[in-house]
Amino acid sequence: DDEKVEEARKSSVRNEIREKHNIKPEDFLIMTGGKIDNAKKQTLLLMEAVKRIQNENVRLIVFGSVINELKEKVNKLLDGDRIQYIGWINSEDCYKYFAAADLVVFPGRHSVFWEQVVGLGIPIIVKYWEGTTHIDLGGNCKFLYNDSVDEIYKLLINIINDKDEFSKMKGIAESKGMKYFSYKNISSRAIEV
Repeated sequence: DDEKVEEARKSSVRNEIREKHNIKPEDFLIMTGGKIDNAKKQTLLLMEAVKRIQNENVRLIVFGSVINELKEKVNKLLDGDRIQYIGWINSEDCYKYFAAADLVVFPGRHSVFWEQVVGLGIPIIVKYWEGTTHIDLGGNCKFLYNDSVDEIYKLLINIINDKDEFSKMKGIAESKGMKYFSYKNISSRAIEV
């Protein structure tokens, strides 16, 4: 939704979300959201990978629902302000939360959040699934191929430590993602067909 993207991308909204969760301007904020259940346990792998990162300025916010049998595992992976689980947020706020992130990671199954994040102009890491490569617009996206803490950790470390690579991902996300996944532009392309 173009109006929601515009609102979410305001620096005041970004600052408000980050301040609410004690994320400093210099922190590298990773975000993920969605349902955590037996079919989508990969979020736990992401939490473990971030916990391994020896950098106090790398933060993770997880939002969404968690089934009862996984709540204890989620709680064990929390780490003060570094790794936070904030529960369910309404769909209106999803745009704002994703826009407050430096990087969004979806290590499990495809969801409509993927397209929303790319449409916000935010770099993204997603699990590779056949038919979902449309998310990659030439470098805004990295893919995960295994359900592995090591793979997630290595990819995150490479992105965090290689400022040029992250800058390239961000530039492509902002210049191409917002245009390609804009409802207005999608409608125009559909009308032309």
